[in-house]
Amino acid sequence: MPVSDTYLPDVTTPPAPPRRWGRGLLLLLVLLGGLLGVGLTFFLDPWLRRTLEQQVATSSHGRYHLHITELRTHLWRRGLTLRGLQLSTLPATSSDTATLPHLRLTLGRVQVNGIGLLALLRRQEVPVDSITLDSLRVHLAALPRPATPQPLHKQLPLEGVRVGSMALRHARATYGPGPQPSLQLGQTALVLQDVWISAAGAADSARIGYAAGVAMQIRGAALQVPGHTVKVVGAAFSSGSRRLQLDSVLLRPQQPISNVRSQAMRVSLAVPRLELAGLDAARLSRGRFRADTLRVSRPRLALTLPSQPPPALAEVLRPYLAECRLQHLAVAEGQLRVAGLEVEPAFSNVTVAATQVQVLPLRAAQNIFYAQAWRLQTGRATATLDAPYYHLSWQSLQADSQTGKAQFRQVLLVPTLRVEALARAKGHQAAHITARLPEVRLTGLDFRAAANRQELQAHDLLILRPQVSTRSDGRFTSNPRVSTVTPEALGRLPFRFQIARVRLQEGTVHLSYRSPREPEPGLMTIDRLQVRLRNLTNHPRRMSAATPLTGEATGWLQNQCGVRLQLRANLLDATGRHTLVGAFGPASLSILNPMLVPTRGIGIRSGEVHSIRFQMQLDQAGARGRMWGRYANLKLQLLNQQERPGLFHRLQTSVVNGVFIRDHNPRKPGQPLQPGSMTSTRERRYSVFSLWRQGIVSGLLNSAGVPAALAKKLSEAE
Repeated sequence: MPVSDTYLPDVTTPPAPPRRWGRGLLLLLVLLGGLLGVGLTFFLDPWLRRTLEQQVATSSHGRYHLHITELRTHLWRRGLTLRGLQLSTLPATSSDTATLPHLRLTLGRVQVNGIGLLALLRRQEVPVDSITLDSLRVHLAALPRPATPQPLHKQLPLEGVRVGSMALRHARATYGPGPQPSLQLGQTALVLQDVWISAAGAADSARIGYAAGVAMQIRGAALQVPGHTVKVVGAAFSSGSRRLQLDSVLLRPQQPISNVRSQAMRVSLAVPRLELAGLDAARLSRGRFRADTLRVSRPRLALTLPSQPPPALAEVLRPYLAECRLQHLAVAEGQLRVAGLEVEPAFSNVTVAATQVQVLPLRAAQNIFYAQAWRLQTGRATATLDAPYYHLSWQSLQADSQTGKAQFRQVLLVPTLRVEALARAKGHQAAHITARLPEVRLTGLDFRAAANRQELQAHDLLILRPQVSTRSDGRFTSNPRVSTVTPEALGRLPFRFQIARVRLQEGTVHLSYRSPREPEPGLMTIDRLQVRLRNLTNHPRRMSAATPLTGEATGWLQNQCGVRLQLRANLLDATGRHTLVGAFGPASLSILNPMLVPTRGIGIRSGEVHSIRFQMQLDQAGARGRMWGRYANLKLQLLNQQERPGLFHRLQTSVVNGVFIRDHNPRKPGQPLQPGSMTSTRERRYSVFSLWRQGIVSGLLNSAGVPAALAKKLSEAE
């Protein structure tokens, strides 16, 4: 029976299609992802926002309230965005007010990218690519004062956090209670690189806190410090370049700068530019300051010294720094004024350079005001001496501690009053001194001795071409106080000095004295003055009778008579004992008339000196010695008030010349020279130079035939 075709298989029919599980699975994953996204949006983000807000309230024991306007997570990018953060302080409900001070904070936006989610879930060290904070405004009433400070990494619920970069933009901050905050920061930007908040990051000595690098910029800052306000227009710092720059720094005192001292120092400072290069910020974060160069441009500094000496800089910095080192300090075109001192010094165009500045650890014996070496230059400087009667100034100063040299140019000392006004203001006769010193040089100057022991030590002091003028008025009473222009007073100065050699070259001295009898002053000049002193010191080991001060001086009296003096003095001898040896060269005695006629009413009509020499011993009791004067044809003329020889004065002159005056010495050729006795009592109200003059006058009068007692009396007359 044949098989029907309907029961035979069709070998050409294709197989049935496979089940479509792949599309379904993909569709399921998409659906789950959508549901997860909706869940994160509607459940995870709000949950995270509430959790953060509750965590702040819990950890602060209700002291702080955090409000977050928006929180959005980005799981695919492993990121997080927060907007509108507000942190405010609630009324205190616990004792945490000391550790959790009053705080107000608003933050516009926080962006966190690249969060290590798996490490976060496992509470391991969480890596974060970047954190950006934008538009921060914060006010802090006081700094936190925790009883037991804990490092930040120990306060984390994780092993640590490592952030690739962290940036703060458009930030402003204030600190301090009340309407006038102690600190205000203007527009601030901060960038931190590789922030590693962990025990390992805290132990890394190359980091600045937890960061490997820091960069900061501030536009406008103000700070209140005791008695002063500090303002900074701009500041920038980068740990990469190791450079800090401040622009327009202003420090202003609440009380004005004046000579009236108070308990605290008052400082006024303006600095257009300050640059600190080579700053080791990592060391600084650990209390160790090290930097290469500090440059200060055109500072203007004025200060009033306090009534009590302020603490040393090392004492001020010691609580904050264990180390303070600076390789170089450079100040250019500065101005300085110091008030509260009688001298009131002021300096212009000041340039200062210091090397190897080390404040801590302190090595005062090796340093000069904390530095290994200093160089100083100034322009015009002014001061007041014997205030307010004398004005001192110089045009320039150069000093270098490495070479031991100091040079002053165009030193000028001038009185602030006229002769009569000065004597009237002081209530007695006063030397009206004007001094012009074109150049003063110190070599071999020991700056360390001056800075650390307040001792003046130098090898050589040179004064070039000085011009000194003294004027006085005899119509006023004498100074009632004991003179300090004496060898013993020099030895009793309150500081030690030691100058091996003093030289004065090409000096000129003008002397003017108005006597009560005549308005026309008596005049005398000493020209071409040369002075050399050796061993000028009050050091007990260097000054004694065996090693005294010695010196020579030469010059020309009235530019016509050569003078030579030799001096020996023990400055530590309480009696002021010293010796003076001198000689006068050939001259006409009439050269003394410009001084004798107006002041003594005596004129020298004739007389020629061939030579005069003398030896004199002086102390607080007076002057004693011998004078040998070789002269001829000596004739005096006594004058009246009009400086004219009236009839009575002609008779007196004849008696004096005929009875007292020895017109020739020796009287005849071949006869011995008649010496004169130099005897004069010292008046301690007068300087040692007055005693020198008294001794020479008594010797001259006695050698000319005036009896010794009368010569002594005449020499002591005011």
